[in-house]
Amino acid sequence: MNKPQNNIEEQLIKYYDGKLTGAEYEEIKLWITASKENHQQARRIYSILLAMDVQQIHKKIDTEKALEKIRGKKILQKRKISWQEWLQRAAAILFLPLIGLLVWQQNELQINKHEAAMLEVHTTPGMTTRLKLPDGTFVCLNSESTLSYPSKFTGETRSVHLSGEGYFEVTKDKSHRFIVNTPNHSAIEVYGTCFNIEAYPESPNITTTLTEGKIGFRYKKGKTIKQVLLNPGQKLIYNASNHDLSCYQTSGTSELSWKDGKVIFENTPLTEALHMLSKRFNVDFHVKKTELNNNHFTGTFTTQRLEEILKYFEISSHIRWRYLNTPNINQEKMQIEIY
Repeated sequence: MNKPQNNIEEQLIKYYDGKLTGAEYEEIKLWITASKENHQQARRIYSILLAMDVQQIHKKIDTEKALEKIRGKKILQKRKISWQEWLQRAAAILFLPLIGLLVWQQNELQINKHEAAMLEVHTTPGMTTRLKLPDGTFVCLNSESTLSYPSKFTGETRSVHLSGEGYFEVTKDKSHRFIVNTPNHSAIEVYGTCFNIEAYPESPNITTTLTEGKIGFRYKKGKTIKQVLLNPGQKLIYNASNHDLSCYQTSGTSELSWKDGKVIFENTPLTEALHMLSKRFNVDFHVKKTELNNNHFTGTFTTQRLEEILKYFEISSHIRWRYLNTPNINQEKMQIEIY
């Protein structure tokens, strides 16, 4: 189809405004699909018309003026424009890039409606972040954690991959299971619940704490897939190196305190307390005397510095500590010795 440029623009406006019928409608439809350039021009005009909300203000702007706007020419106004119309036009200008992107995304999704892009969120050491997944599920990621998930959930399951620690409030959907895949051939299966998972790839332990609902922890032992069901108030620790499973009762206060920016100890053993502080302050601890691990601590810390918390250890259990001068100047984490 070889039509004058002006006529094409006018026809496209009428096409998107629903004013073409019969042969004219079919003709312009064929022109749009005739080449990549035609498709791009049609998409550009459609995005502009969409941003201007043609259906709302078309009575005030005739076709010729719309064409002039598309061509970027100035129009002399012979009448006063109401403040409502100015707001509409200002909004169209401000949101034009966004609308254009949305139109492009819609077109791409129509072409690849069965495909979903994989997204990834990563937290830096000592930092946390919050996000919502496409189904409305809320996730809070702890320090040095990575969550991979699709831009949209398709099929019978909602599947994500976690490396690190995350707290999940899963949107209920009985028809579509929510699965969190974790390192060492393990996974958490839920339908709608609140729970915490710690699964750092460098550690053999995977810890799951359930606060609401019901979940199933799956793991691979040999060629067999096994599953353990958890109820609210239970904490499961799985050791991937020897397949050892332990389950405890817990209030979840200590395990979930990190997501609220707190460090809470509830008769917490020294090894676990230091592990919590390591994630919070991005440090490595080295316990010189194994008998020190018999100490337990209770307390709540919010804005206190690491030195203040360790001072509490000194007072309550006569534990001493010091910074280590490491020979590796590229060491990312500070080294602290407990003795």
